[in-house]
Amino acid sequence: MPINFKVGDPIQGAWSLLQLTNDSIVKCAETAFTKSKLTPQQFYVLAAIKNIGDPVLPTDVAKWLDRNTNTITLIIDRMEKDGLVSRLRDLKDRRALRLLISARGQKLYEQALKPSKELPKIILSGLSADELKTLINLLAKVRQKTFEYRKIEDKVASEDSMKVKKHEIKNPLPKKKAVKSKK
Repeated sequence: MPINFKVGDPIQGAWSLLQLTNDSIVKCAETAFTKSKLTPQQFYVLAAIKNIGDPVLPTDVAKWLDRNTNTITLIIDRMEKDGLVSRLRDLKDRRALRLLISARGQKLYEQALKPSKELPKIILSGLSADELKTLINLLAKVRQKTFEYRKIEDKVASEDSMKVKKHEIKNPLPKKKAVKSKK
């Protein structure tokens, strides 16, 4: 059983809780995906390939998942060896390698869709609709601050840098309206 601890500083306590919660969510995802024979990382790469407009390049997947390109390349290398994806030379730019999902990759991806949808429902089932909205708003604020710290745009994947089909990453918080001063 994990140790529950208290930190006197609320900021440090919140920070520790965020990190520990993320670690626990990752472990839950690893457990949920074992039946599908995909790791969570492989599932997310396949989801990115499916959701990014053609052609899909490893750098596009890295941007979509907000990961380092080298990390994604290593995952894709293993996925290619496992027969989940293949790389094809881009006809327009011979230096570029496009990613395609294999029949095996597609089958395993479809099997993993169920746990990918069930896990969040299970983990978040203890929250009311209002609590869930509050959680979303608070996490969006924290996420926005991480973007500011890293000096990146609000959108991890911009349409200028790559085509995004369905799941363009957006900040769910409404933008504050500018108030005109009366003079």
